[in-house]
Amino acid sequence: MQNMMGIELTDAEAKLVDGYRELSRVLEMYGDELAPFARRNATKAMAALWQVMNGLDMDPGQLYDLGA
Repeated sequence: MQNMMGIELTDAEAKLVDGYRELSRVLEMYGDELAPFARRNATKAMAALWQVMNGLDMDPGQLYDLGA
C-alpha cells in the first residue's frame, strides 16, 4: 500500500490504515444502530486514527462528515 506521496507503507502502517477505514465504514453503515456511548467512543477513536492517517499522508478526508 502506498500513501499519496507514492511511499510504500510498512505492514504495521497498512494495518492502521485498514483499521481506520473499517471503523469509518462501521460508523457510516451502522452508526445509527449503535448505542450512544458506543457511537461516541467509536467517533473519538476514529478522530485519533485520523491523526495517524494524516501523518501517513493517506488523505483521510474530513471527520466532520461523520460527526467528529
